[in-house]
Amino acid sequence: MSIYKYGTKARYKQMDKAAKLGKAALDTAVPHYNCKKNVWCLGEGEDRREEVYLDRIVQEFTGFTMKFRYTWNGQIVTRRVFAEILEDMVTRYDLSIDGFEDDYNVQQRKWLKLIRDRMRLLKNMKEGAKA
Repeated sequence: MSIYKYGTKARYKQMDKAAKLGKAALDTAVPHYNCKKNVWCLGEGEDRREEVYLDRIVQEFTGFTMKFRYTWNGQIVTRRVFAEILEDMVTRYDLSIDGFEDDYNVQQRKWLKLIRDRMRLLKNMKEGAKA
């Protein structure tokens, strides 16, 4: 059974609706979804922007750039999309948002803590099984 079973159909409907809205838009400066390429788009021609994350396209559209910062191995890392933080958390679960809490809302902070704690638990269980 796929972990995506329950959300896939709804997600495809959402993407289809976004594609139809994009086709209906007369102004190509409005963010729209390209189903063939599976990307979000903004503009046309040489000025066209394509991105997997809608967040980045909306940031281009509004001119407002978001940032999510954290430290990892002594380096400050900045991401513009929260989904990228989730991706990083799975591979760099020992990252720290200490000092950058204002970049995140309360739910995001709780979620990141839960992910980090779960990843640590799994790593400790795996190491315990090897011993």
